[in-house]
Amino acid sequence: MKEKFKLKDLVYNRNTKEDGTIRRIYETNGVAMYEVAVPQNRDSWTGGYYISDWAEDVLQLSTNEPLKAPRAVHAFRAY
Repeated sequence: MKEKFKLKDLVYNRNTKEDGTIRRIYETNGVAMYEVAVPQNRDSWTGGYYISDWAEDVLQLSTNEPLKAPRAVHAFRAY
């Protein structure tokens, strides 16, 4: 599998209009899938996050500067 994104990339989901950080990469039926930490508050990690699984074809790199730095370390940890 050749995935387009890597761990810790901040990505934007064009379908849901959400940004998130990639925590895990896996394959389902030949399609690259990403487990993504999505902040509960659109532009901040301070309110916590939830986990969502996103397909590669709806993603692009995010331009959400408030989420890029500083990024919350807990959003990157794989559990």
